[in-house]
Amino acid sequence: MQLGSDGVETAELRADQDHPETNAVEEETPMLDVHVPHETHTWKDFWIHLGTITAGLLIAISLEQSVEKLHHLRQRHELEAALRAECDVNKERAEIDLARYDEDMTWLLGLHEDIGRMLATGGKANLPYRELHYRPMYLHGAPYKDTSVALMTAVWDTANADDRLALLPDDVVHAYSLLYHLRGEHFEVYRLLAHDALLRQAAFELMFADIATPRTPVLARMSATDLKQYDALVAQSFTADRQAKVWLRFVYGSNEAIRQGRYDFASIQRSTDEAQAAFADDYGKMAQEVAAQDAARDMTAATPAAKGLR
Repeated sequence: MQLGSDGVETAELRADQDHPETNAVEEETPMLDVHVPHETHTWKDFWIHLGTITAGLLIAISLEQSVEKLHHLRQRHELEAALRAECDVNKERAEIDLARYDEDMTWLLGLHEDIGRMLATGGKANLPYRELHYRPMYLHGAPYKDTSVALMTAVWDTANADDRLALLPDDVVHAYSLLYHLRGEHFEVYRLLAHDALLRQAAFELMFADIATPRTPVLARMSATDLKQYDALVAQSFTADRQAKVWLRFVYGSNEAIRQGRYDFASIQRSTDEAQAAFADDYGKMAQEVAAQDAARDMTAATPAAKGLR
């Protein structure tokens, strides 16, 4: 080891002297300084970039709105189809109810006549109780012999509750609103009144019936006062049925207009007028049916052979 003139160790100097070729390469090789080029931004580049972003956002919003609009359109078509189906069901049910009201009123007119004959003869006529028989009709494709049926409102009630009515055009909503208003605020009120009147009449009849046949009163057991009270109850039932039928005709006419896709007020009014005429109370026909029932009953009562067979 050698020391330099300044007393510093010179091993490194000796190493450089021992490999002169390495030193030469290092001295001859230039050092490269690499820099990432910087982009030159202009206002044009800025507006192009902003325009691209804006266009992308507009496309995304348009697509989202289109999907939502298609979804609402599908919901609207489904709701319209469901409401029309409910109208179809109610058409069938209303026709049954209209027939039942006619049969009820015919029966009540017959009872009124029987009570009058009992009063006129001082109870000596001893008429049998006039039974009510419903003729067969069809409900959902099957024979139906029972009393009247309620109209359906489930689709409308559900759509009204969850605000889906906003999907429908205004004229359609107004037409359906009128239909269900007539049904709920008018017909249903009188339907319940008619039902209550018949219940009061049935409760009175029970007081003059046998235990085995509680729905078949014996007219001969009624005094003149009882018969007059009974006649008043029968008259109330008849009037209530007639009023319920009046409003049911309005419902039926409105329902028919909507089923045919006619939602304006003039068309609905025309349809209700047609229903009032088509299902008008035909008292002459009712009187004929009562007379035919009386004739059949009198013939049966006057036939000894028929009594013997029973």
